[in-house]
Amino acid sequence: MTIWILWLGAVLVVAGSAAQIAHRASAARALWLLAVFAFAVAVVGAVIASEFSLPLLPTVVVAIMATVALTVATGEPKKSMTARRGAE
Repeated sequence: MTIWILWLGAVLVVAGSAAQIAHRASAARALWLLAVFAFAVAVVGAVIASEFSLPLLPTVVVAIMATVALTVATGEPKKSMTARRGAE
């Protein structure tokens, strides 16, 4: 079951990337956050089912970090205080 959830997370990451390419940033971030949730569920499921293995932990940690990095990197740029004052 854990492998299927990891694959589901991977599909969500790919779908989020496709949404990003289609200039749908909010949909991409939502899909990537769902992928992070799927990866976390995979870890919890593996621990509960006693299927936890040492290679699974770094794989899931890297998957979560990469997905969060995608989400952060594609976020709307923050305006500085100077730019906000100049726009007023």
